[in-house]
Amino acid sequence: MNTQFLGHPKGLFLVSGVELWERFSYYGMLGLLVLFLTANASTGGFHWSTPTALKLMGIYSGFVFAAPALGGWIANRFWGERKCILNGGILVVLGHLLLGGPAYFPAIIDWLAGSSVSQALLSDGISYDRFFLSGSTLLLAGFSDDHIGSDTSLLLLGYHLKLWSFLIGLCLIVMGTGLIKPAVSSIINHLYSPQSKSRQTGYAIFMASIYLGSFSANFIAGTLGEKVGWHVGFTAAAIGMVIGVVTYIHWQQSCFGEIGSKPLNPKTKDKTQQTKLTPEDINRLALVICMGLFTIVYAVAFYQKGGMLNLYTKEHVDRVIFGFEIPATWFLSISTGIFILFAPFLVKLFATQFPKVNAIKKLALGLMLIGLSYSLLALGDMTRENDSHISAMWILLTYILFGLGDVLVWPSQISAAAALSPKHLTSFVVGAWYLTIGIGSWFTGYVGALSTNYSHLSVFFGISVVCLLSAGLLYLSHNRLLKLSSSVSI
Repeated sequence: MNTQFLGHPKGLFLVSGVELWERFSYYGMLGLLVLFLTANASTGGFHWSTPTALKLMGIYSGFVFAAPALGGWIANRFWGERKCILNGGILVVLGHLLLGGPAYFPAIIDWLAGSSVSQALLSDGISYDRFFLSGSTLLLAGFSDDHIGSDTSLLLLGYHLKLWSFLIGLCLIVMGTGLIKPAVSSIINHLYSPQSKSRQTGYAIFMASIYLGSFSANFIAGTLGEKVGWHVGFTAAAIGMVIGVVTYIHWQQSCFGEIGSKPLNPKTKDKTQQTKLTPEDINRLALVICMGLFTIVYAVAFYQKGGMLNLYTKEHVDRVIFGFEIPATWFLSISTGIFILFAPFLVKLFATQFPKVNAIKKLALGLMLIGLSYSLLALGDMTRENDSHISAMWILLTYILFGLGDVLVWPSQISAAAALSPKHLTSFVVGAWYLTIGIGSWFTGYVGALSTNYSHLSVFFGISVVCLLSAGLLYLSHNRLLKLSSSVSI
């Protein structure tokens, strides 16, 4: 069966399309998450404190990238990649629909009971930071005496539906993403031969689709969320994933045949059928772990853009051009746009002109670039006096370096994790590699929250120093680490 298209397997473009819409839904929501959580209740937000919102974002992002470790195990042992992609997509759709629950459920209560609960839940001063509320604790959540009366039970129902529909939606997205991410990364690896030189280019195309989804999400879902309504932005993210799931269902058989239809390492009671790891396998997995440790540092710096840097842009960056105030979420698309523009060119350039610049050196270069980006941002912050705003040019330059660092880091690291893994454990190893991003994302919330106790300048400078030192250490360790690859091309 001829499955080639533009020099690559057709299946690459199918899963890239699915991942495009999955990332559209994820980043469309992520760009709004902290803004929504900290927004006043009168605007439909949850009125959380900034540190609490940043920590939830870090925990949520951490689980999103940690869940693929479990999802990879499920793909390897039980479902296979294709079933994981389908079931994961359905869970993500349901999750995003529930994110709109804070607007929909109170309105449904009003319609069924003829009440005005939805308006009461939008009153100034209410904070949706109490997971369990009773009639005696309504005042503690910010409700006034005027709200507490004959409709107390409906008020409590609306409060809990508003809060818990959102939190359950986040959990479903975590579960769905955990199934999708290792499966799509693993199935791409199976489409290429072990020594294929076009595999990393394929992963670059895959990553470009991710960034295309992220880029468009901030303009579409981000703008709708900030300018029209939070629930509109979240629902737009859900529609994107519906498109991805429907497309996948229609084309999967013709693109993959039998690839990914069955688990590669199914659970069996016969231990003689279980494949054992060779010494070379162990060395290669050790290399994946070592690079993963440095990826954690990169992730801590990179994923600040959804939290601390997003709030910094909203509060301290001059976003007005010709009388129009640019939504803060639009700036999140700068790095993704740079990736889309430069990824194909730079990946081909390194493959043809600098073939010795492998995944280890690319990670070191990426750490150096993101370290320099925070140095630039620190310089920009030094120009800010009291409550004044810095020029948007500083955040623009920062995100340009973010995008160039991403071109070097993400395609090469995912490709290396897949190439270095034993074939029967590819989904699990790729999923476990995402765990490193999960750990970094978890730390993101706590590092970002430091900006509420210390100055932004201190945090920017600290991140810069850590990234630059990590880049130097990794570069100096290159030769020793490369020996662990056992001649596998990374």
